[in-house]
Amino acid sequence: MTDLKSSKPNEQALTVRIRDRYAELSRTERQLADVILACPGELSGYSATELSQSAGVSKMTVSRLVRRLGFANFEEARLASRRGTEWGSPLYLLAQPDAAEAGEGTAPSVEAHFQRSAEAIAATARRIEPAALQQAARRLAEARRVWVCGARNSAFLAGYARWQFIQVRPEVHHMVAAGETMAETLAGMGRDDALLLVGIRRRPPSIVRLLHAAQARGVPTILIADSHSPLEEPVPPLTFRCETRSLAALDTHVAVMAVIHALAAELIRLTGPAGRARIQEIEDLHETLGEL
Repeated sequence: MTDLKSSKPNEQALTVRIRDRYAELSRTERQLADVILACPGELSGYSATELSQSAGVSKMTVSRLVRRLGFANFEEARLASRRGTEWGSPLYLLAQPDAAEAGEGTAPSVEAHFQRSAEAIAATARRIEPAALQQAARRLAEARRVWVCGARNSAFLAGYARWQFIQVRPEVHHMVAAGETMAETLAGMGRDDALLLVGIRRRPPSIVRLLHAAQARGVPTILIADSHSPLEEPVPPLTFRCETRSLAALDTHVAVMAVIHALAAELIRLTGPAGRARIQEIEDLHETLGEL
């Protein structure tokens, strides 16, 4: 999960600040702002002098703009840009050089992308303790109800987890159905439930607040996060960090799906005859309903 301190405007929303104040800028400040907006991730690699020369403005214009944006000085603005790169916006990541495998001026090959995905799974497997994975699966097996939640890309990954788990146990639900709010579901959750929260980087603040609220209510929580974003305190004991960095501007989520699959496989073992009976009943109903 992302550090709440890193979610403050000075550290995250450089481009948002520029757009919010763009109408207030002078002609030369807009000229400088346009250069930053074109390649926001590059600011962290410039000195104030180099940036002013690139934009064709004075160094004083650089100082005026960063102060107008709410930064104490240029170094603070550079820090915001660098953290924006780490935070994972494709706008920032597109400005980064390709991995070494690609060679100078050459896009990574298809084979290189597959290799990186395999490496991501291997790195995640090395990081995860089998005992912790088994404990998480046991919590999913014993819970009265299982709830899954995620936002943005993580929403689809949470949905995949529900689809896997519901094959072998009943009462697996999305935390937020269409038109509903988190509060409406959270109000009925307790210590005998379990929450699987998928929180790959660039989560909305609502996901962080949900994590804290669930912990405060004593809801057992399993967190699947990426390997390199800061985590808020308190971190759930059952937290699985997945390697998601790729050769492209967008993350790879194959390791996240591998962790979910491993949880599902362990869940099948733990549910035993009841889980197999549920699978059989579902298959029988498929035939009765003519769904497949």
